[in-house]
Amino acid sequence: MKRLSRTVSAVTLALLSAAPAFADVELKLFHRWPNAPFKPYIDSVIADFEAANPGITVVTDQVLNDSYKDKIRVVLGSSNQPDIFFSWSGEWAFNIARAGRSMDLTPVLAANPDWAANIIEAQIEPFTMDGTVYGLPWQMDGKAIFYNKDSWAQAGITEEPKSFGELMDVCARLKEAGQLPLLFGSKAPWAISHYIGTFNERILPADVLAADYDRTTGEFTHPGYVTALEKFQELSSCMNPSPNGIDHETERNGFVAGRGAMSYLQYAEMGYLKDAAFPYGFFVFPPIEGGEGQQDTLQGAPQGWMIAEGSPHKEEAVKFLQFLLSPEMGARLTSETGIISPIKGAVTDQSATPEQIVAFDQIMNAGDPYLWLDTALDANVADAYMKGVQLLLDGQKTPADVMADVQVAAKRVRDGL
Repeated sequence: MKRLSRTVSAVTLALLSAAPAFADVELKLFHRWPNAPFKPYIDSVIADFEAANPGITVVTDQVLNDSYKDKIRVVLGSSNQPDIFFSWSGEWAFNIARAGRSMDLTPVLAANPDWAANIIEAQIEPFTMDGTVYGLPWQMDGKAIFYNKDSWAQAGITEEPKSFGELMDVCARLKEAGQLPLLFGSKAPWAISHYIGTFNERILPADVLAADYDRTTGEFTHPGYVTALEKFQELSSCMNPSPNGIDHETERNGFVAGRGAMSYLQYAEMGYLKDAAFPYGFFVFPPIEGGEGQQDTLQGAPQGWMIAEGSPHKEEAVKFLQFLLSPEMGARLTSETGIISPIKGAVTDQSATPEQIVAFDQIMNAGDPYLWLDTALDANVADAYMKGVQLLLDGQKTPADVMADVQVAAKRVRDGL
């Protein structure tokens, strides 16, 4: 793969440098990537932005994924809130917007139509509530089952499964060959949401999901939810023992090390697979026989950035987002981190691997996108769901038990509105 230059082009610098210099301003940026390859990329973009915009300094704070979810809620209500912060889309972002913590970006898009036109419109929609845009996408993502081609070959498997039944047959053949079919780490509950969200998409009618995922109307009484958990239980027979004892990073590292034949990973994780000593393939979760839901959807959602409503430097924050979400930075994002950029023309054979281009096509050609379950639902409902499934995996709850807890949580949310 050809690598893009790590420096801003002379043309870009000339254009940006022509803008008037700002008075000394310190922008505070808060994100969830303290490790490579993402943090070095963000730091390099900041250095380029500062060089092109004398007077603006960007300082960062960053914590890992699970800590971020808790800390961002605290800092947004403090006197030390960031100007720009990372955000998941869907209900997670809308909860921040309803609290009045995020800036309305709709006028920014309207005032800068040429720049706005570079962003894939479908990726803005999950940040849009009641016609108002509160966040902008930086990363397109989705979930696929990644598999070790060598492991499959040793088990005599030559074709990707076209249905859930065929996926279970693949698991059986891998077991017969003495292999662990599917790695899973559910110590951090968000990993559970990706599986359950997928099963719900395939089994529940779309209109039922739309009503139940809405915090004002959600009841979760359709029998398909229990069926979805029963199917998940069936798939869990292919997994390593005690998945609640390991986290997702351990799962991914185990797959890269060849300790399992398959893993349900995000496209954003493809960069980690460069260390694998085997060729890999990946496919969208297959249709489930008898399911009443959409069989061609992709579990996944854009992730991006919001500007704090309380920021005293909104103009400078917008300028940084325009720089970050430019075509040149989008191409660099994909080239340097493996993240699939939502900027038009950013994912090409100059910036992406053949596998990343396939992933981009899968995202663009999938049916209606479904957000990660833990960010699509009200946080209280999501917590009940994920904790319940952890107990399901430990044999302490049945699918019906889990959904009874979810129904109680959903009613509590509705009653509290």
